[in-house]
Amino acid sequence: MQRLVQPEILDNLPACNLDAVASRRDLVKINHLMGNYRWIRRQVRRCRPSKTDRFLEIGAGDGTLARQLIPALPRHSFAALDQCSQPEDWPAHTAWCSGDILCFSEYSEYTHLLANLILHHFDAKSLAQIGDLIQAGGIREIIACEPCRRPLHQWQLRAGKWIGFNYVTLHDGCISVAAGFRGDELPQLLGLSPSQWSWRVDETWMGAYRMRARRR
Repeated sequence: MQRLVQPEILDNLPACNLDAVASRRDLVKINHLMGNYRWIRRQVRRCRPSKTDRFLEIGAGDGTLARQLIPALPRHSFAALDQCSQPEDWPAHTAWCSGDILCFSEYSEYTHLLANLILHHFDAKSLAQIGDLIQAGGIREIIACEPCRRPLHQWQLRAGKWIGFNYVTLHDGCISVAAGFRGDELPQLLGLSPSQWSWRVDETWMGAYRMRARRR
């Protein structure tokens, strides 16, 4: 199954659109089913965050994951980056950066990069650009959870109609799987050199592709 990046419906819907609201709600369910939130929380705990560590979540969306991580981290150590505006009731001591991942100029301010279901939206050229931004800065660890590119997971998503998934979710989910990763594809597409980085990749039967990379 060749990797294929295509536009998704949700990316072009207004935030207040009812189908967009329903699809974002479905995405929370999907993250729970895939175990993404649990896995990322566990990886962050393993980092044993200190006051000098700074965490950046790219593609933070509505802040669901961020709100789970922030209480366990030192104050002012977490920032979220997304093109959408800051969510309501966002923690006052936590930075929200509205902007494009490819144009963000402050990667050097952070030690840890978190990515949940965002990197699969980018083609090979853009992933290489993100990798350049990461390596030029001070980031020493990447924790990423993305779709695993197996036809099985497209069938799993289609079955979501039986539990009420919105049509946007059913459409975009299959596209996301087709744009996902296998094996060492993600670190290679980011341009991480084995001489400078070590990484571990795992694939789950619930469709998660998990990568933790550390700078040597």
